[in-house]
Amino acid sequence: MALVLDSDDAEPETRHRACWYGRRSPELPALLTVQTIEDGQLLYCAHPMLFPIVGYDFDIRNCTGCDAFKPQLSRRM
Repeated sequence: MALVLDSDDAEPETRHRACWYGRRSPELPALLTVQTIEDGQLLYCAHPMLFPIVGYDFDIRNCTGCDAFKPQLSRRM
């Protein structure tokens, strides 16, 4: 069963979780500014054109309306 998420109306956390570029890191920066922390992990975007610019200083509210959104492949159980 595939997860289809085409709506920009989805919550940013849901959209980040469903995106192939959405990543999590257990290491938190010493100085928190615009980063998003969920469940004790740092959320960031690993898109090759975005990550070199913003790095780990990523706010997942930017996921809403992102043109680079790429759905993950679903895992079959």
